[in-house]
Amino acid sequence: MTISSSLKRSCSSPDLRPSSKRTIPQSSGSPGVMLFPKDGGCVLYNPKEGTFQRKLGDFSGCRFLANSGNWLLLLDSGSNLYIVDAFSEKKIRLPSLESIDSADCIVKCVGDRKFIRQDSDSIFSDLSADVVRGLLWVSESGKEYVVVWLFDLPGHSYMSFCKNGDTHYTDIPLFHHQDLHWLDGLSEMVLWGTRLYLSTNRRYVRVLDLSGPQGFFKDITDGIPFPMLSADMSCDSSIAVTTSGQVLLVESDPCNRTCFRLYKKNPDIENPDLFGHTVTEVDSLNGEALLLDLGYTVPANKALGIEPDSIYFTRHYRPCQCASPDLDICVFNLATKSLDRYPDLDKMDLIDARWFLPSGN
Repeated sequence: MTISSSLKRSCSSPDLRPSSKRTIPQSSGSPGVMLFPKDGGCVLYNPKEGTFQRKLGDFSGCRFLANSGNWLLLLDSGSNLYIVDAFSEKKIRLPSLESIDSADCIVKCVGDRKFIRQDSDSIFSDLSADVVRGLLWVSESGKEYVVVWLFDLPGHSYMSFCKNGDTHYTDIPLFHHQDLHWLDGLSEMVLWGTRLYLSTNRRYVRVLDLSGPQGFFKDITDGIPFPMLSADMSCDSSIAVTTSGQVLLVESDPCNRTCFRLYKKNPDIENPDLFGHTVTEVDSLNGEALLLDLGYTVPANKALGIEPDSIYFTRHYRPCQCASPDLDICVFNLATKSLDRYPDLDKMDLIDARWFLPSGN
């Protein structure tokens, strides 16, 4: 199946209806930080109490890709994907990376953690499990999940996803041949329930509904893709989704790692292709808190230590292309423009870290 025919099938399938699942994450505890030391394992840090609460399971030889509530998406040394509840260690194995259901596409393992992908249009060689990137969403009950992954290399034009019950992955082409000026190049992605938000290198935003039957998805972008362009294109940028479904542009200055700026779509611009600045700055999150590692906001709850108008992050920017960890575990308050750091964590030799909200299951 070609890229264009795949997009046509996904967007015109009569069996697919727009998703109504916009689950606002709930929490049964204070925001915590999952820490991944270089010596393996996972340590839970409680910033509210300033304590290391527990050492979770041993995930030696695994690479952490994403988290959702208590669940982790891991890639093991054998290039196998699975999700695991970090508290109960319940494990769900996922289809192999080679399990892509397509009439004219083949993904093969050709060596130790090496892959090759061939379809009717191109051949992608020298793909590696070391550049696999992923997203994860797990429902509050733990019975539903969505996993998205891709080989995170320039020029690779596919990502794949599966849901609970799927026996293989479904391809998502990352651009349409006729619309390269809109969709070429993946910059950032956020998985919010069964909706996948994609931002391109030119800052156009697409929204895909992944809730249909196995093998289908639907582009539900409101109108044509909209460019989220600010006056300063030199800043590090990412996207985030609010509890109402609004897309925000999040920027930080790579030379001054102490401040964030937030923008929303400017509704007064009718033809954004004619403008170099298509967003308007916002000065608050309307009482919500942004978990930048996950890419979405949650309701504030001071009793649980979820501060309003605050940005929880472990990096100012998580680029699509693989890069050094550059960890900076902090909370930034939009109202006061102040930054709270956790000096005890700076002393640890960490591979990665992620903010998370403990789920109630």
